Amino acid sequence: MGLCGRRPGDDPAYAAFLVRAGIDSISVAPDSFAAVKHDVVAAEESRYGEDRMAPAGIRRAQADQPSAA
Repeated sequence: MGLCGRRPGDDPAYAAFLVRAGIDSISVAPDSFAAVKHDVVAAEESRYGEDRMAPAGIRRAQADQPSAA
């Protein structure tokens, strides 16, 4: 799901809320891109830890274990 609008660029707490809500695409104005990117990275690190690219619900220890197929 994605979202566009001015508020994520104006309100870092709102950008963090969107990350927690599972929004994975945010359109922003070019002048606010760098700030929003920084805010989103911080929120993702807070939510997912260091490995923020891991699929939701899978921890690093689980991902490193072989599957029981």
